[in-house]
Amino acid sequence: MRTRNLGDASSFIRDLGSCCSAILFGADIVIAGSKEGVIRSWSIETGQLVFDLEIEGPISDLAISQDILYVSCSSNLVAISMNSGKILWNSSLEGSSDSVVTWNGFIWALSSVYEIDISDYTESTLWKFNDHGSLVERWSFAEKGWHMGVDDGIVIGMGRPSCGFVRVNESGVEHMPLVTSSPVTIGCDSSNMAIFGLSDGSICNSKGELYGRVGEMITSLISLEDGWACGDQQGLILRNGTEIDLNREILSLGVGPNGNDLWASVWEDKSSFLSISPDGSHSEIFKHHERIVVCGYGGGGIAFGDVAGKVFLVEERFENRFDQEDQHPEDQETEINHLRERLRRLR
Repeated sequence: MRTRNLGDASSFIRDLGSCCSAILFGADIVIAGSKEGVIRSWSIETGQLVFDLEIEGPISDLAISQDILYVSCSSNLVAISMNSGKILWNSSLEGSSDSVVTWNGFIWALSSVYEIDISDYTESTLWKFNDHGSLVERWSFAEKGWHMGVDDGIVIGMGRPSCGFVRVNESGVEHMPLVTSSPVTIGCDSSNMAIFGLSDGSICNSKGELYGRVGEMITSLISLEDGWACGDQQGLILRNGTEIDLNREILSLGVGPNGNDLWASVWEDKSSFLSISPDGSHSEIFKHHERIVVCGYGGGGIAFGDVAGKVFLVEERFENRFDQEDQHPEDQETEINHLRERLRRLR
């Protein structure tokens, strides 16, 4: 299969105007946010714009619950109606608004404070809001929380000095150690627990188990139906204990449109995209001249956002179209031209 540009296989390409910072799939839509505070949503089926608004950036995290989009942005938590695109409420936090999740009927936001004088984070705060935007309770910690997830409560992977993770639920606040004492630097959620990546390359879960270890700082960590996968700065991917060495910095990981293969974007003067089968075999499928900074996937599609603000959606129907083009270029010329015309209209 010949290598193509990412744009050639994208069902649509959209522009946020500044560096893409968050992507989330909803029911039949894909939502993207930028560092400048632009939030846009498009129909996956038609590519048409669903809503478009601008708030104070950067957009750092997105969560959906019952047709409401919750947005961590700048020092705020914002609730947006996904039906109308209208802002329902906007609550101020202290410091930088880092992440948002929903659990147990409440909206939970995590913020952090960065001290310029010492060039480090000094504390973080967990905020609990009801669905009207009223603050119910808050908790502060003397370190930065690097990932917030859900496991029998809200769990937060912590940096120095305490490391480990914090669990907050109806029973109170409990600090829990991890298998290794290194600080958490990244995380993701699986179906029933949080998974943490540590600065020493270890991967642990919120059940207290050590999953594995890579050699360098973990740059991407995702949950899969059959487990998890991570990638590091030097190009090593670990998928449920199986190592795959790509020898280039891993920018992002995601599940490909077929629902089985792992898609990795790597960097070496340009972005390259590789499809990795469950058995570890892999091949390069796309290239892109800009650096990929965020990836989201779901419902038979995968979306990439780059540093220039472009958003690319790739779906299985368009991936299959190019496979057919490679196998039967002459017999299917008419059909291919027709599909290309459809693709131009979608863009």
